Amino acid sequence: MTVVGFTELRTANFESWRESARTWRTTAGKLAELENTFRTGVNDGVEAAGWKGRAAGTADRDLEVTVRQIAISASQAQTIGMAAERAASELPAIQALFHAAIQEAETSGLRIVENPAGYTVQAATPTGAAGDPTPADAARQQSAVDGFVARFDTLLRQASEADAGFAATLTTLMPGDVAETRLDAWHDSVEDTRRVAGLYGVGPVPDLDPTQTAAWWRGLSDEQRALYPAAYPRRLGGMDGLPAAVRDTANRIALDQRLTELAPALAGGTSPNHDRREWENLTEIKRVLVAGHARPPGKELILLKFGDKFLDGQVIMSVGDPDRAEHVSISVPGTDATVINGLAGGIKRIDAMQHAADTLTPGGSSNVASVFWLDYDAPEKGVAGLSGSMVGWDRSQEGAPRLNSFVNGVRAQGRDRHITMIAHSYGTAVVGDAARAGSGPGVDDVVSLGSPGMHVKRAQDLHMDPKHVWAERALGTSKDTLVVEGGAYSHGADHKPGGRSLVDTILGEGNDPVTPTDEEFGANVMSGDAHAHDDYWNPGSESLVNQAKIVMGMYNDPNPLQHPRLE
Repeated sequence: MTVVGFTELRTANFESWRESARTWRTTAGKLAELENTFRTGVNDGVEAAGWKGRAAGTADRDLEVTVRQIAISASQAQTIGMAAERAASELPAIQALFHAAIQEAETSGLRIVENPAGYTVQAATPTGAAGDPTPADAARQQSAVDGFVARFDTLLRQASEADAGFAATLTTLMPGDVAETRLDAWHDSVEDTRRVAGLYGVGPVPDLDPTQTAAWWRGLSDEQRALYPAAYPRRLGGMDGLPAAVRDTANRIALDQRLTELAPALAGGTSPNHDRREWENLTEIKRVLVAGHARPPGKELILLKFGDKFLDGQVIMSVGDPDRAEHVSISVPGTDATVINGLAGGIKRIDAMQHAADTLTPGGSSNVASVFWLDYDAPEKGVAGLSGSMVGWDRSQEGAPRLNSFVNGVRAQGRDRHITMIAHSYGTAVVGDAARAGSGPGVDDVVSLGSPGMHVKRAQDLHMDPKHVWAERALGTSKDTLVVEGGAYSHGADHKPGGRSLVDTILGEGNDPVTPTDEEFGANVMSGDAHAHDDYWNPGSESLVNQAKIVMGMYNDPNPLQHPRLE
């Protein structure tokens, strides 16, 4: 470790460090702007032009690689700027204490002599001169000398340690790597950020519940909050209780990083099937995000989670910021919902619901944020539209704790917002398990659409006021009939089927099923106009308008005509 000398610390000018930090941060900002311009102006232009075929596919991959390289460079430049900024603030702080100690020593009558070997602190009156101090005075002077020497040495040691730490960090960052084009540089970039983050006291993310997470985040400094998403993007992106904007920033970093990690093996044809499926899922998430880049405020796409716990993927995405909205809806899809075949359609559905809410609101802005929640392994239809996972409870029970955690995370942001959970098909069983397992689902209203059952026989068993439980099923005979009436023999019960064969479960042996639209369930049964299992979101439909009215709490309007229409 290089030792910082007395004269060096006293006379150092750190303005050049500050200027370097500003330059790197400015460079990072310009690279981030370039990434956004390139992505929205070039990538989207190719897609909008309708260019198809093998050449288009190759070009699209090359364009995406270029964008990620720009993003890596922006991240590296920002990290270097933060390291320089930290050095430019900590070392001057040590220097200020050093200057104060020097002034205090001189004011007290001591003399500081600087020399090539370092320095000495001397009493003002040399020993042996006229008026020699008494032994007591000499002892006091020596004590003062020793005290200042100890202070100077401590500050010099702190400066030397800080200088060595910053030098080591900056050496590993290697500014020349900002121009690096290797795709695996993402990993290096994250490691670099973590090293710099350590200078600010940023370490591994703690394992906390949503309420604790919200409190932890609020207790961090501004610098720490700025560093955490870049240093631990994947971990932060999935943490319930963090602000939605923070999760979105972290998840977009983590998404690009993971796609980059998967790319080499996929290109070489050596990737296992799980990685290929993950690539397809993440590519679809990326496609939806890119396609939605130009959405207006209040309709922007916010990525709240993604994952590969299940082969069909995981994703939570919001239209609008749930932390800023007055009303929040959480949409839980049902059977056969996957990232690939469900995300784009799910966003389309909640877009339709938001539009319906806007049309019901004077001025056309309903202040609604709508979340597509696919953080469970939705069952597959299987052969002839039937599967064990579809009639079983395992998938809903496995996903229910994560749904509760997500809702608690939204609540932990502190604002008293109105939250509605809208569940479809098997998704209603997930909501039922989430509600029956504890003190309720933590939301203001629950809407059940095309439900085969919620694993309770009475609305009150959801641990909420039945006046805030709503249900609808499609008119006539359709697939909705098969789902509701056929699925009821498994999901219309209030206990998990056990000891019975699949056939007995379907035929209802030993069961007395009740679904949310049955009178004895006790929910508000809505009068809609859906004629099929997926018709609840048809634009302009009464079914869709009913949902929007519930999401906005219009059942409290003094005008009964504004209430959801009931049978």
